[in-house]
Amino acid sequence: MSAKKQSDGRWAPWWVYVVIIVGANYAKQYFVRDWPVAVNAAITLVLVGSLYLGITAVYRSMRSADRPRR
Repeated sequence: MSAKKQSDGRWAPWWVYVVIIVGANYAKQYFVRDWPVAVNAAITLVLVGSLYLGITAVYRSMRSADRPRR
């Protein structure tokens, strides 16, 4: 397999996920700083899952708008 594997257009670049998820986690920590660890972890899991799905959906909708319809 080549080092420069071409994307099939289904996933956003990795850095988009990292930047948005890390930024959202920093913002979340500001609000849930003093909450129990279990609650904080549960919120983090829901946040990351939601962001992952949201980023993917937005990226796919943007990519499909660029492609001509068959």
